[in-house]
Amino acid sequence: MGKRLVEAAPHILDINEPEHDMFAETSGLEEKTFLKLNRNEATITPSPLVVNKISESWDSLSLNHYPDFKSEKLRCKLSDYTDADIKCIACYSSMSTAFDALVRTYLQPGYEAIAGWPVERLFKNCVISAGAKVISPKHADTFSINIEEITACITSKTRLVYLANPNSATGSMMTEAEIIFLLSYSENALVVIDESYFEFCGLSAVDLIPKFPNLAVIRTFSKAFALAGFGVVYLLTDTNNLRDINKLGYHNGPDTLAQIAAEAAIDDLSYTAGYVRLINESKKMLRENLIRLGYDFRMTLANFFLLKINNPDHLTETLKENKIFINNLIGIPELDNYVRVTIGTPSQTGVLLDILAKLASSQTMSSSKTQSDLKISLERPKELEPTH
Repeated sequence: MGKRLVEAAPHILDINEPEHDMFAETSGLEEKTFLKLNRNEATITPSPLVVNKISESWDSLSLNHYPDFKSEKLRCKLSDYTDADIKCIACYSSMSTAFDALVRTYLQPGYEAIAGWPVERLFKNCVISAGAKVISPKHADTFSINIEEITACITSKTRLVYLANPNSATGSMMTEAEIIFLLSYSENALVVIDESYFEFCGLSAVDLIPKFPNLAVIRTFSKAFALAGFGVVYLLTDTNNLRDINKLGYHNGPDTLAQIAAEAAIDDLSYTAGYVRLINESKKMLRENLIRLGYDFRMTLANFFLLKINNPDHLTETLKENKIFINNLIGIPELDNYVRVTIGTPSQTGVLLDILAKLASSQTMSSSKTQSDLKISLERPKELEPTH
């Protein structure tokens, strides 16, 4: 009798495997010899307090026991940090596990979720895996969110609306007035605002949660707190929502070490603020120099900028040869001529600008390849001294 594979659920077949492995690019390279600007991660190491707390706790940790599934200590610190009631906060081990808890709570076959364009792949795949449909309206202006176009897609089948603010591909932002309009129009759907870049832009919808029970805000420690390796994520929403979400989500909480790391990161907010200041210094450097060099670019309120060029493939490969990795947006039709670049510290930005200057001096970006004597520092910058 011949062996046969077990047939997958029909809707799973609609999920495509990733075409590009960003991890493979840096495989085999020594950590401190390359500059990773393709995933909007922090370009420095976490606060020294994070390392110290993990080291101090190591001997007393009971790693043979499961972690605190309610993340009580972390949620307490997050309550102080966000000014939100601890009962309105839930913690997760990653963005995908948070999406999974939301999707399995609110969606089923026949239901719909609206996602801001370009659609976040993790969210889209979670929705499809539930047998639900993703609706993503495109906007007349690629770099502007049209709330009315989004509300026009809301139907009786809509149960989730997911929008990143800022958008992780275009950097587009919604105003508080636009968010309120959306919340007022979406009474039968949970509106999830992704604030992964909150520490950089300083704009938040958290204060609206007491007024709108159909609002949820999601944030991560992977960006400004430099803890992408732990992937800690937290959700803020009405306590009544969490009663249902937590039925599925408690087992997806951060592990023991991740909770300690996140708690320590909150205890050293001055370190994070210092890093944000460095990013803002780099933004000023980039604006001045990219204009001088004649580049067409879009700065965002997050920790990345977009560069519009004639040959993004060539630029991506040239930087890769110099051990600098950026995100080529060629897979998004409206962004075919753009690359997305994470903003590093001023010293790291100087390395990037050096290569961009040499490329700009050529008649065509594809006529020559540039090699540069890179001096990249991925460690804690001297400007960020320990506070403890």
